[in-house]
Amino acid sequence: MLAVTSGSMSAQQNKIQDLPLSVIPSTLCIPHERAAYLWVHIWDDIDFADTLRSHHPAFMEQNFVNFLSLFPHAQAEARIMAVKSLMQRAEVDETVYRLLARLAEKYLYTSGSPMQNEEYFIPFLEEIVGTSLLDETEKSRFRFLLSAALKNRPGTMATDFTYLTPNGELQTLYTVPATYRLLLLFYDPDCLHCREILTALSTASCLQQQIESRQLTVLAICVGEDRDLWNRSLKDLPTQWLTGFDMGCIRQEERYLLPDMPMMYLLDGEKRVVKKEVSLHQLLLKIQE
Repeated sequence: MLAVTSGSMSAQQNKIQDLPLSVIPSTLCIPHERAAYLWVHIWDDIDFADTLRSHHPAFMEQNFVNFLSLFPHAQAEARIMAVKSLMQRAEVDETVYRLLARLAEKYLYTSGSPMQNEEYFIPFLEEIVGTSLLDETEKSRFRFLLSAALKNRPGTMATDFTYLTPNGELQTLYTVPATYRLLLLFYDPDCLHCREILTALSTASCLQQQIESRQLTVLAICVGEDRDLWNRSLKDLPTQWLTGFDMGCIRQEERYLLPDMPMMYLLDGEKRVVKKEVSLHQLLLKIQE
């Protein structure tokens, strides 16, 4: 009897985890239009002032994940409006608002999250830094995250910088000869993980083929402080790669934020950002497209 009751309670708890999805009108056939319709109505059945449900972390998290799962299926404008609507509705309760802010950071910003996506995170950040609900101290971190997200954003021109070549000449990113794509790699030869990724890149056959066919150029920039170590480590890099030493503007002027090392950006032939902070796995998939 106890087991049945426990199971029944568990089933009821699971039942209330998902808000019911609205019935999509049959006239809407295009996927992004259907997703946009669901977005408009996905939170209809909850009053954020109803703390019984809105203060329930598991309930809110499950439905927030459901909300995020629609993001790939709708256009950017619809995503922005959906986030704006959600966060403005949540302003009726500080606890709910802070919970949604934490969930957005957890799923869209935290490294390792399967939903990590800076572009999706930006509309949340824009709402959070603009709200009057939080004080300036609370918003300062989100301001920093927004500034970082908007820097070298996909679709924008990569920020130019000056670097020192192995033969002692000064060059800039924009003077690198154009190919179909350019892999911009920031590393420190004193970083173990950097050495592991550099080895993986130098032995990747698909990368080598792209370089040999002049479809890809690799520019590896040392952002460490030890210039002598950089010089000694150059022998470990493929001779087909372009290499350079940061003269200080990348880190000191924060032209690129480097929270992890190494950091890779994939650019097109015009130095426009294709992929920001791309992982090794993402890179190898992208260059084979």
